[in-house]
Amino acid sequence: MRKTLSLFIAVFLFLSLPSAAFAGGFKTPGNSLVPGTISIGEAPAYIDSAKPAIVFVQGLTNDSTVWYNENDMYSRAVTAGYETAFVELNDSGGTPKSYWDNGAMLAGQLEEISAHFGGKKLVIVAFSKGGVDTQVALIYEGKYPLVSNVITLSSPHYGSELADLANSTSLGWLASLIGQNSEGTQSLQTGTMNYFRSITDSRWEVAQNSYFSLAGTRTGPWFSAYWFGSGFISGPNDGVVSVASAQLPYSRSLAVGNWNHGEINKGYNTLSIFQPYLTTQRAAAFSAFSMMEEKEEKIKPLDTLLRGGEQNGKASESFFVEDGAESLVINWMSATPHETVTLKAPRGPAKDYEVTAAEDDTMFFNGAYHHTIEITDPAAGKWIAETVTDQKSAYALMITFDSDLNDQLALEPSDSKRNWTLKENIGLKNKAQRHADIKMFSEIGFTPGKGKKNRGIGQKIRTFKQSGKAVTLPSEKGTYNMTVEVEGTTPDGQKFQRTVIDSVFVDEEGVAY
Repeated sequence: MRKTLSLFIAVFLFLSLPSAAFAGGFKTPGNSLVPGTISIGEAPAYIDSAKPAIVFVQGLTNDSTVWYNENDMYSRAVTAGYETAFVELNDSGGTPKSYWDNGAMLAGQLEEISAHFGGKKLVIVAFSKGGVDTQVALIYEGKYPLVSNVITLSSPHYGSELADLANSTSLGWLASLIGQNSEGTQSLQTGTMNYFRSITDSRWEVAQNSYFSLAGTRTGPWFSAYWFGSGFISGPNDGVVSVASAQLPYSRSLAVGNWNHGEINKGYNTLSIFQPYLTTQRAAAFSAFSMMEEKEEKIKPLDTLLRGGEQNGKASESFFVEDGAESLVINWMSATPHETVTLKAPRGPAKDYEVTAAEDDTMFFNGAYHHTIEITDPAAGKWIAETVTDQKSAYALMITFDSDLNDQLALEPSDSKRNWTLKENIGLKNKAQRHADIKMFSEIGFTPGKGKKNRGIGQKIRTFKQSGKAVTLPSEKGTYNMTVEVEGTTPDGQKFQRTVIDSVFVDEEGVAY
């Protein structure tokens, strides 16, 4: 009798426990955000054996809550009859890692998820960097047999210019202070990702899964972080990733919609678009050994000036506006919020501008605040911008010019991409004056390494400087992040300044990407 009673009590207590975990150590969504955790979603009312289980993969600096907090993607998937699983990668612990590290972790998770669902084929729905993490797991870690289709939502397959910006010398202080100069961000620089594509897209494993992509073109709201991000990205984009970068040579583009980067992963926006392709077996005819079309190189106009550094108390930066500039947008981005930014025009007293401290949500500068001021018909000459804080901080001053001068200057790469030359068409009075009136200074951050299996990513960066109207990169393998400062004088004698930031990866054979 005592044994029976004890057994009854034990069973009762077991059944009374909240359903926080499954057999095998699985959790329920939201119960644990520790890296390596796997959460199994609520079972649909009817389990259709013909429907795959969906594995949702997070993006840079995200955790799995990106799919179900203020997002109905999870609930809609369950209502549609899909079994679901969520993974926590290194980003969930606050330490974003490269796609090599995240891909290796994801590979092990896919093995466990597949076993849990009895070997049923999985479909991966990946947001942002999660799409690159997924390719490492499937292609390099060999988990392609477990998965049928891959849906990528604004994944930076060719990197993001915001990763270049975060790793530049201009924004290095700020990115480091807010903890965003991570291995994850380093790995998404455009040069590094161009190299990743060159060694990945010709592998036979690529053809073993069907890829589908979605991209966004909304960069609003006005003066938001996405609006800020769009100014550094070539072509249509969602404020973080360009449409061109969000597509693979062998993926089928399902939609390019009016979404910013924070909207494309919402269930009410995109699930109905990609749902028919969760069970489609083939995206498009593709030979893994065929020649890939080269991604078109876009020459960006010189329309931006960047400055930055540490801040203890007052921080002040001066800049020049040329005659003919129709407007300029001043963005003081900092690790601490401000209520005012002080501007001193070339003539008249200094003026305090009330600003709104808008938190960044581009994922590359989480923890920073944007303070934006628009000036129409600005006076030509020297300006000064400054802020004051009683906290240890760092800042980046970003000025975007609307000026005819923007299209008269360009930094163009050679065919080899290891030599970059300043091209100018300002119409100065004579050839001799042109050479005398425009100068270029470059600061280059170099991270050594092969770019494979995390070698080089996260190593200490070396810097070196160059001057003259050309940038020449060495042949040593690794990532080169270039901050190029251009300054000169217009025919009317007005001084101007611009900044260009770009990244290049050089492989062991000296080939640049």
